[in-house]
Amino acid sequence: MPKAKTVADTLTGARAFLAVWILWLGINGGRGALGAASITLILAWATDILDGPIARRSPRPTHTWIGDHDLEVDLLVAFSVWVYLSMAGYVPPIEMAAYAIVVAAALWYFRSKHLGWGVQAVPYGGMILVSLRDARAYGIAMVLWIVGILIVTWPRFPRETVPEFIDGMKSLLHHGDRKT
Repeated sequence: MPKAKTVADTLTGARAFLAVWILWLGINGGRGALGAASITLILAWATDILDGPIARRSPRPTHTWIGDHDLEVDLLVAFSVWVYLSMAGYVPPIEMAAYAIVVAAALWYFRSKHLGWGVQAVPYGGMILVSLRDARAYGIAMVLWIVGILIVTWPRFPRETVPEFIDGMKSLLHHGDRKT
């Protein structure tokens, strides 16, 4: 396997472990671990922003199991954040469970990466809002991270990522087609 793919897969795998760490923080740290959970989320976002460009640097366009499951790892991180917010008392458990069930059913039915991208917004937005309210420095760090990434990826983000997301969501709304 080319080195670039190995590095990319390592970053994706590390993100899965960071997701588990966020869960552990929710179980054992609760509200007191908000800062650690926020920093861990920023680290997970960093691995996510890096793994794709590194994988694309490979001279051979090979697929790996980990690379093919990048979105699932992203969703694991988002789910872990959502569970953390519930275990720390920021989101009622019934709301956490209801959202997780609805998201899992929608993702299973539609099998859409664009829907997968969209459903991450609720847990991440919740984490940012909670952090801005209860651990301001960490909330600001998350906002600055997102702004920084938007600046760095700006030419690509509005021209490629946003239209691809919108087109994917329109397809789901207008056609109701299941993606396989």
